[in-house]
Amino acid sequence: MVAAGAVLASGCLSGCSVLRDDPDPVINVNQAVKRVDSVLDGTFDAIHPRLKWREGPAHMSEQRNAFTNTADGEVSVDRDRYVRTKFSRAKLKELLTVVYKHWAKEGFKLRDSNPREPSMSATAADGRIVSLKVGGVGDVRIGASVGALSDGPSGDIDGEEGDKFPKAPNGGPDYSPDVQDPYWSK
Repeated sequence: MVAAGAVLASGCLSGCSVLRDDPDPVINVNQAVKRVDSVLDGTFDAIHPRLKWREGPAHMSEQRNAFTNTADGEVSVDRDRYVRTKFSRAKLKELLTVVYKHWAKEGFKLRDSNPREPSMSATAADGRIVSLKVGGVGDVRIGASVGALSDGPSGDIDGEEGDKFPKAPNGGPDYSPDVQDPYWSK
């Protein structure tokens, strides 16, 4: 019992990696961006007919020790893609099914899903996380993230800014769908 307590305490003092189910990262930020983009490319390639989408910036979130509040040299690298193709309610279930089947084939295990606000997320044994979220007025976002080693601060990753989004009437970024596709909009 004392030994188990010592292992747990030492793990928490080093960033609580003992309590996480994802493996410790062993890749750098550039490798993580490539891995995230590969997961997103595979997901969008599995969807037929093809969807139009815009790419958000690759973002890095610094991980901090829960007790000392110091950076622990690990970051989470993520990116979202925003679907620009208009969807009908009837086709939304089909999209979720296609994406779920692709993720399962790629080794992801469903982590959670919410049918009321259509969304789902899944994890892979190597620590990759994927998610699909449906917001209001047909806003569909598919994202991926993975851990990496870096002493850098949180923020967008230089050189990975993503696409320029058009401005919405209120001045903010516009993520709403703008491409009519006869298949997906029926």
